[in-house]
Amino acid sequence: MLRADALPENTLKAAYLYNFALLTDWPKGDKSENFNLCFFRENLGTASDVLQNKTLHNQKLKVLTVTNAQEAKECKMLFIPESEEQRGEKVIQKLAGTPVLVITENMSFADTHIMIVRDNRKLAFDVNLQTFKNTDLDVSSRLLKLARKVEP
Repeated sequence: MLRADALPENTLKAAYLYNFALLTDWPKGDKSENFNLCFFRENLGTASDVLQNKTLHNQKLKVLTVTNAQEAKECKMLFIPESEEQRGEKVIQKLAGTPVLVITENMSFADTHIMIVRDNRKLAFDVNLQTFKNTDLDVSSRLLKLARKVEP
């Protein structure tokens, strides 16, 4: 059996992102054929490529890199890396209230749905329920049970 901590960090992050998408429901009415999983300014390298063209919610998963909030509005999910503190906060503010699932690694960001954190040298994640409620996204109770912490 392969130990989870033996996998490269970006591979684990990519797996987290895929599972976050599986365990989240978006508002009905979206008829687009693609599920856009976006990375703000930098992706996870080859770990992101593995996700390309998988199927999520009966849509083909497309991995994109975006550089501003306008582009990010075309995404179902947006991952903002820790390195994008200043620009990332502005994008999050402009996406407030939209059905874009925002995931980050930066503990200082407010209004993100999910934050990936390092907990004793392992990756974990925290969930902000209020942000889900503000964006009409439904998070599965299964995802909440797996979270390290759930903010009400």
